[in-house]
Amino acid sequence: MSLVLDDLLICCRQLGHDKATERRKEIENFKRLIRNPETIQHLDRHSDSKQGKYLNWDAVFRFLQKYIQKETECLKTAKSNVSASTQATRQKKMQEISSLLKYFIKCANKRAPRLKCQELLNYILDTVKDSSNGAIYGADCSNILLKDILSVRKYWCEISQQQWLELFSVYFTLYLKPSQDINRVLVARIIQAVTKGCCSQTDGFNSKFLDFFSKAIQNARQEKTSAGLNHILAAFVIFLKTLAVNFRIQVCDLGDEILPTLLYIWTQHRLNDSLKEIIIELFQLQIYIHHPKGAKTQEKGAYESKKWKSILYNLYDLLVNEISHIGSRGKYSSGFRNVAVKENLIELMADICHQVFNEDSISLEISQSYITTQKEVSDYSVHCKRRKIELGWDVIKDHLQKSQNDFELVPWLQITTQLILKYPASLPNCELLPLLMILYQLLPQRRRGERTPYVLRCLTEVALCQGKKSNLESSQKSDLLKLWIKIWSITLRNISFEQIQAENFGLLRAIIQGNLVEVDREFWKLFTGSACRPSCPVTCCLTLALTVYVVPETVKMGMEQNTCEVNRSFSLRELIMKWLLFYQLEDDFEDSTELPPILHSHFPHLSLEKILVSLTMKNCKATMNFFQSVPECEHHLKEKQEPSFSTVEELYLQTTFDKMDFLTIVKECVIEKPKSIVGFSVHQNLKESLDRYLLELSEQLLNNYSSETTNTETLVRCSSLLVGVLGCYCYVGVITEEEVYKSELFHKAKCLMQCAGESISLFKNKTDGESRITSLRNTMHLCTSCLCNCTKYNPNKIASRFFLRLLTSKLLNDIADICRSLVSFIKKPPENGQVESTEDDTDENDYPASSVSDASEPGENQLSIGAMSPLAEEHLSKQDLLFLDMLKFLCVCVTAAPTTTVSFRAADIRRKLLLLTDSSTLDPTKPLHLHMYLVLLKELPGEEYPLPVEDLVELLKPLSNVCSLYRRDQDVCKTILNHTLYIVPNLCQSSTDAENTRDAQGQFLRVTGAFWHLTKEGKCTFSVRMALVKCLKTLLEADPYSKWAILNAMNEDFPVNEVFPQFLADNDHQVRMLAAESINRLFQDMKEAGSSTLLKALPLKLQQTAFENAYSKAQEGMREMSHRAENPGLLDEIYNRKAVLLMMIAVVLNCSPVCEKRALFVLCKSVKKNGLEPHLIKKVLEKVSESFGYRHLEDFMASHLDYLVWEWLNLQDTEYSLSSFPFILLNYANIEDFYRSCYKVLIPHLVIRSDFDEVKSIANLIQEDWKRLLIDCFPKILVNILPYFACEVTGDPGMAQQRENASKVYDILKDENLLGKQIDHLFITNLPEIVVELLMTLHEPATAGESQSTDLCDFPGDLDPAPNPPHFPSHVIKATFAYISNCHKTKFKSILEILSKSPDSYQKILLAICEQAAETNNVYKKHRIFKIYHLFVSLLLKEIKTGLGGAWAFVLRDVIYSLIHYINKREIGALYCTILLMPLPFITFKELDVKVTFMSSHIRVKVAE
Repeated sequence: MSLVLDDLLICCRQLGHDKATERRKEIENFKRLIRNPETIQHLDRHSDSKQGKYLNWDAVFRFLQKYIQKETECLKTAKSNVSASTQATRQKKMQEISSLLKYFIKCANKRAPRLKCQELLNYILDTVKDSSNGAIYGADCSNILLKDILSVRKYWCEISQQQWLELFSVYFTLYLKPSQDINRVLVARIIQAVTKGCCSQTDGFNSKFLDFFSKAIQNARQEKTSAGLNHILAAFVIFLKTLAVNFRIQVCDLGDEILPTLLYIWTQHRLNDSLKEIIIELFQLQIYIHHPKGAKTQEKGAYESKKWKSILYNLYDLLVNEISHIGSRGKYSSGFRNVAVKENLIELMADICHQVFNEDSISLEISQSYITTQKEVSDYSVHCKRRKIELGWDVIKDHLQKSQNDFELVPWLQITTQLILKYPASLPNCELLPLLMILYQLLPQRRRGERTPYVLRCLTEVALCQGKKSNLESSQKSDLLKLWIKIWSITLRNISFEQIQAENFGLLRAIIQGNLVEVDREFWKLFTGSACRPSCPVTCCLTLALTVYVVPETVKMGMEQNTCEVNRSFSLRELIMKWLLFYQLEDDFEDSTELPPILHSHFPHLSLEKILVSLTMKNCKATMNFFQSVPECEHHLKEKQEPSFSTVEELYLQTTFDKMDFLTIVKECVIEKPKSIVGFSVHQNLKESLDRYLLELSEQLLNNYSSETTNTETLVRCSSLLVGVLGCYCYVGVITEEEVYKSELFHKAKCLMQCAGESISLFKNKTDGESRITSLRNTMHLCTSCLCNCTKYNPNKIASRFFLRLLTSKLLNDIADICRSLVSFIKKPPENGQVESTEDDTDENDYPASSVSDASEPGENQLSIGAMSPLAEEHLSKQDLLFLDMLKFLCVCVTAAPTTTVSFRAADIRRKLLLLTDSSTLDPTKPLHLHMYLVLLKELPGEEYPLPVEDLVELLKPLSNVCSLYRRDQDVCKTILNHTLYIVPNLCQSSTDAENTRDAQGQFLRVTGAFWHLTKEGKCTFSVRMALVKCLKTLLEADPYSKWAILNAMNEDFPVNEVFPQFLADNDHQVRMLAAESINRLFQDMKEAGSSTLLKALPLKLQQTAFENAYSKAQEGMREMSHRAENPGLLDEIYNRKAVLLMMIAVVLNCSPVCEKRALFVLCKSVKKNGLEPHLIKKVLEKVSESFGYRHLEDFMASHLDYLVWEWLNLQDTEYSLSSFPFILLNYANIEDFYRSCYKVLIPHLVIRSDFDEVKSIANLIQEDWKRLLIDCFPKILVNILPYFACEVTGDPGMAQQRENASKVYDILKDENLLGKQIDHLFITNLPEIVVELLMTLHEPATAGESQSTDLCDFPGDLDPAPNPPHFPSHVIKATFAYISNCHKTKFKSILEILSKSPDSYQKILLAICEQAAETNNVYKKHRIFKIYHLFVSLLLKEIKTGLGGAWAFVLRDVIYSLIHYINKREIGALYCTILLMPLPFITFKELDVKVTFMSSHIRVKVAE
């Protein structure tokens, strides 16, 4: 140990001296030593090495704690009744002690957090909980907690779940405790930070903590000024957003309880704007939770209650008044004031209007119970205040009409716009015309210009809304048309006002989209003159117009020009092109220094290029429609900025099954091929003109080029324009790729990019300058947008190939070098030992010991709440952001490069990028390096061309280390897992380098397995588990058989297809629902498609195992809940678990035909076993049956009823009697209706079980003779008996048992008390029906042995679902036919001879089979029925020489007609044709000349038809 540490150790020991004077002397020495640079170096090194035998910061802290404890005890034991000066001295002493502690923490943690989090937290908690420590200690410790612990990310991640909850409990208790000696604002800020930490770092928060917030808000009602309330409510918002996922019912109930108090606070207290903002957010959150996606009724997913409805009306009334007050304040205020109301208030008002408005406007009297005091509430003699409010669209119309003041008018325009935008169906047809009339009257009134853009936006939404209405009456349409024509005219006149140009063109676009007026020639003049400049709204409008209308050949430009001149010189298309490219600069463009708008404005990718190319085509409209029909690739689709709570709203709708995305999963994997270009021809003159204009544009840029002054963005934008036009021409087949590369336009584009490259290269030596960095960032964004690395064939893809050819090797290498330089740039760290003096250690952001008001909260802007994530952009400088933009550009370049020949070596650039992941360069502790690695993980693996496996290994090498470093940071873990999704498809590439492939797979699976292990230990929050489920889902898509996707935990292997179902029993509802929605990955190969383009089903055994695993895991969660069902707090959990079970079964139903029956039975069983709500099940089954092609739910259920009843009775449980079967799922109102409609299905199953008592019960209930019912069901009863008599039972004890049972039942039926002697008569009269029923039991197993092989085995259906029971292979059915013929008293050779006695028997049988085929849409059932047809026709044709009792002609005709019918309808594929045609060779034409002639004539007649 060094000498300085020896001195420090001695000093520390002296701090514990019994004499106060000795301790006082050592304190100064202690301060001197801990700020000594050498001491700091040694303590830092020892703390980092984590070697306990050396003195480190933690050891020194323990000495300091003992010192503080001694000093505190001395102060506590001193006399209490002393003079004021002595008290002041003691207070000063306590402040000095606190200052020493803060100074020590600052010394220890200034360079990096080195003190142990647990020791710091324990000390703070002990101090705060000890009431004897006084306000000073408590305030200082709380300041330390807020500034030095909760704002440090390392500590943030090290705080355990138990400590978070303890902090929350301790500080909320302090906040609720009415005391003057505590700073409630500080406590409230800590509560907000702790809530944020607990919700982001743990899953520990549950609904019991809602009581704290409820009490705090109720207390605020009594206080005129509630200190820190805005922080409490901000914490409440954070808490609710987290809690709402799993506890929707409780959160709604709490909202019903708390919102009246907030209404009272709003109306009775004087609130500042920040507090109002938070209360509005709370109101909005409750609206989202009660009414996800605007659902109005419980049937559509809303959560309703009478109390909530009352709150909505009161909230509506409050907001109407608030908006009125805002308008009044603006009206009478002096100086400038914005006329618009904040968007959050407008959105809330629109959502509430949607809920409380109905078709008709009404007056309603509401009770303002929230104004009543708590004392009055308990006094029932006091009546609540009542108030009359107006509801409906009349309210909106009145507010739009009653005032001409913009401050009062604009907010209602905003509300109307938002309401129609978000809920277009909420505007009734009858209100369309009156509203449009009011808006039209407002439009010309431009005394003050503020209202005009809001009127235009509102008109735009009304136009879009009207365009969606298809049920308007003709008189309405006529009146509306007159108004729209006037509005169109006014809009065209006002188009030159630049301030409202975007709104004007938005309105024109909406009118065109809705086809509300006929566009005249005046419209096209907008794109030829000086009325407006080319801009994004303008081009969007023009694009739509070109899609809808045919461009006129000419327009009359002026009085002085005659028609001939116009036709000769001013073709409208050419005028539009010139206007777009030059905008009034074409005459003197060569001498002009001003750039046209097209070169310095942002336009949607390829939008201009598509317009320009379409204008040169002969059929402009068809060309533009062709361009617009091409779907955008994901690379160019902008991410929609949806509200963060949107996913939770969708979760609610999934839980109530009002949103079933699994039904919309595309079942066909269509291979996308380049579309054939037919009928597109170009106007050669116009194309040459466009080429000439583009060359002029590029030459002007090149002539004025200067590497120092020319804007790089302009060069890239012009180059992109040229190759974009060439790409569009190539896409429509006007030119070929080879012609493009030889064209002058491409050469100019290359020159422009070379100039841009020179400007970028200059940045290598000059990497500072804010404007230069901004310009370069914009250039990188522009270059990246020009590239496309997706697999879709579209104009983007072609233009991307051309743009890649422009990029030189020098340019990309220069950018790579700049990246290397920027990532290596090290900011100068503070020098060791530079710690400020303790003379004045009071931080400007520290809170005082006590506070009674939050009117002025110190540190509000300076101190952020909670620790900042390493992923936060605030950590990055502008240079860092430039580096990341360049990195992404290079990644896209190398992933897109393999699709075309380029002038740079993609492998070399990729190698340079991978060098950034080398351990000598990559430092994951730095935010920039973490961002860099995440960009590489996401962008470097290609979609069309996977990353070479050796490069994949290099990319994955740091992954384990990065995950280990941040394993406690849940936000980072979630982000890493989400970024690894892009890696997975690259892991299954067929590579000759098996060793590297295994290495890459192993690295990835090691990390995934580690996260799964942490999940099982409860160390991952729901957000990480969500990301992990997505990761496992992607692994299943890449390796559906789990050949290599095997996780290892604790030296044990777990295939991913076994791990995945475990998340169905997760503690978080969102995780469970994601797993349930994605369970189809265990049943279908999402990667490969068969020849039929249907998703390939996985093998039968895998599917059966997957279903059992999934069902058992979903049931596991249900069992856990059943033990605690008496707890009302678990209502949410029970409801959610039921939804997961139902979702899982529904997805299996939809995706797995072989598990369909099993899933359906489990659903029926769950009604009784798990209490699944029948209305929810019916909602699901109706959608599923509809997707299967069934017209009604009853048809779908009836097709499986035999199986469902069979399984239900097999349960052999008294609770599962036939009377308890969930017949409500078949839409039967009562059991009598069920029995009456379905007894033909039910009774055979009861008979075969010898349950004749239940048969009698059914008969009694439906008031029928039970023997009569047996006779009606006779054919189906025999089907359950005869095959067991006919088949061999050798070595099959199960079959022997069934034969014995069948024999027993048959003997009972023959009894004189039942059917007796009439059984033979029934047999003969029902023989065709018996044959049909026997045929319908056909199910040829794929595993039939050689001895049982039949010609039907040539059509294997190993994944064909089994039909309803009983079912038998064809050899058993044939044996049964033989058994019937042998048992017949006449001893016929075959059953056909018996049927020949009644020739219409064949007609009945064949008709019944064909009816079954015609009625079903199920491809598997149709396949099986064709097999049945094949089987029976084969038997008939073998015996046709016997004449079939005179029915041979009918049989032949039926076979011919049926074959031609099915082939003509194209309902069957080659396999089915083969099945149907195979019996024909059995006809012996030589012996049957007459029959051949007959057959030929019928074929000719049928084909002629």
